[in-house]
Amino acid sequence: MNSIKTNKPISFPDIESKSNVLATLILQVTSVVTVLVFFCLFVLGPVYGIYKRGFPSMLPIALVGWGISLLILIPVIRSYIIKRKNLSRKIVVNPTGLIFYNSKNEVVEQLLYTELHPSKQHFDVYIVHPAGGSLIPLLEVTVHPEKKEKVQRRIDMNLPFRVLKNKVSLYAHFMHGISVFRPDLTIDPLALKSFSIDPETWEIKKMKRISWGGWLLILAVMVVTCICIGIAFVLSQIKK
Repeated sequence: MNSIKTNKPISFPDIESKSNVLATLILQVTSVVTVLVFFCLFVLGPVYGIYKRGFPSMLPIALVGWGISLLILIPVIRSYIIKRKNLSRKIVVNPTGLIFYNSKNEVVEQLLYTELHPSKQHFDVYIVHPAGGSLIPLLEVTVHPEKKEKVQRRIDMNLPFRVLKNKVSLYAHFMHGISVFRPDLTIDPLALKSFSIDPETWEIKKMKRISWGGWLLILAVMVVTCICIGIAFVLSQIKK
């Protein structure tokens, strides 16, 4: 099977990520509610149990609850609060490569076309389907930055707590850029097919996939379930 290549166009415009405002708001609210429910259930719940039943009888349960809380809440606080300046808030695909910016418009991560390197696979740019990962498959390439070792890298066009409405367009534009600025590299035609990309025009064909609304509904159900569990826990303590 031959790789996909095109002639270099006159210009290569920049493409910036665009968020779905409503879906992003729902996702952020759902995430905050989930953390609050977890905090009430595993942190405040044992405290309330100690208040109602006494310290000796509730100590084992409290230690388990607080231990679970430390294992989960500390990484969350560290990654999303303490080191929030390292979180990507915008993705740009331009003639230099793939650039991730934070909320202050500072570059936090980048993948330049000049860093790409031929791989040991049949193609240099290919598709992967990580278990339990993104709803949309990911690209994998080999990179060899200056003064660093050559490694394989998966390209994920996702942003923390944001739902992008042009994610597939970012993938398409990035692969288009590879065909323009790195014609020595081969692109797996299956990658274009997986993203429904027309190899002649690099436009996205209409494709069917699971909507974000469906997955957000699942998240909402999970939150409601956690709330019900928390209420049941509190009521059981009151009854005892």
